[in-house]
Amino acid sequence: MRLLCRLALISFLVACEATVGTPARDTGTGGTDTNPIGDTGSGVENTPAACADRIDNDGDGAIDCADPECLIYAFCSGVDTGPPDTSTDCRSVSRGAESAIAPVDIVWVIDNSGSMRGEADIVQSNMNSFVTSIAAAGLDTRVVVITSASFVTIPPPLGTDTESFLRIERDVQSSNSLEILIEQAPTFLPFLRRNSQLHMIGVTDDESRLGAEEFRTQMLGLIGRSFNFHAIASPPGSTHSTIGFTMDGCSGPNGDAADNGDIYWQLSMTTGGRQLSICTADWSTLFSDLTRAIAVPRALPCVYDIPDPPMGMEFDPARVNVEYTRGSDGGTETIPNVGTFDRCSGEGWYYDEEVPGMRRVVVCPNTCSRLESDAAGIVNIAFGCETLLI
Repeated sequence: MRLLCRLALISFLVACEATVGTPARDTGTGGTDTNPIGDTGSGVENTPAACADRIDNDGDGAIDCADPECLIYAFCSGVDTGPPDTSTDCRSVSRGAESAIAPVDIVWVIDNSGSMRGEADIVQSNMNSFVTSIAAAGLDTRVVVITSASFVTIPPPLGTDTESFLRIERDVQSSNSLEILIEQAPTFLPFLRRNSQLHMIGVTDDESRLGAEEFRTQMLGLIGRSFNFHAIASPPGSTHSTIGFTMDGCSGPNGDAADNGDIYWQLSMTTGGRQLSICTADWSTLFSDLTRAIAVPRALPCVYDIPDPPMGMEFDPARVNVEYTRGSDGGTETIPNVGTFDRCSGEGWYYDEEVPGMRRVVVCPNTCSRLESDAAGIVNIAFGCETLLI
């Protein structure tokens, strides 16, 4: 019950036009612009919001992109929106509140170098119970395992379930786990769900030669959404003694680690994953920690299908806004449209047409992480207001 209470509320609002009432759009009196660029006083037309609200904020007779002050923004350059439209009013028609539980997709990449034999056997023997415990939370789960042939063989029922399990045969050596995840992304991405919670789990007793941020940037570019990376590696700062020498790497019942997994640890922290020691004596505790991190029902706050507009209305992609009401203080903010995923350097959203003819609103990874962590937040997809761009 406590998990279900974390579901965010998603409301779809579709605006329609009617000739009811006289809206106050132009609050100025025309004439000369008394608020030059940079003026922070009242009645300015030089912010992204003011340049997309269909209001003559500074009273100079020019609205939004028709005002020279708005030409400082790329989305206004060369665009003339013409005179204000005072013949219509914008009203909201509720499409109903929805909440849903996201499916879970998990991609394992397992170092199959000789020193990993003991750990690989543990992963193999625990995989079915691990997936069962996640499914017990009501989560539809798919699993991908990337490692060499015969190193890890997942037994039934998961190992023979072609709808829920994908095996990718690939030699994974001590330092190339992250590179192989990027290399194999075109193979496993078609198997994953676009609206899933995506988790990646790296199991290795060595260090990566690809940096954490470099991997994160490349993977985000490939998958177009956020993910959690969980590291099962030697903790930073660990050492062990070998023939009188002190070496980096932890020591456990399955042997000594070849090196500390500093990069895996860093990647896990920056993506909101778990950091777990490869030298753990009791792997039942390790799998329990992973389960607690993954088996958390969440709403679908990062990808939104666009509902059909009311009868007689047409969808206008230039009149859509993503509005987020924070659960912490009730404050509302409009998330800007960044255009495309490759411009998701910060907060924002973009249109995704992965299926031709089915346009969807997708929030950028940074925004997605913020929304997912807000158990009481509300997201509205508002139709009928000119899109706030960045």
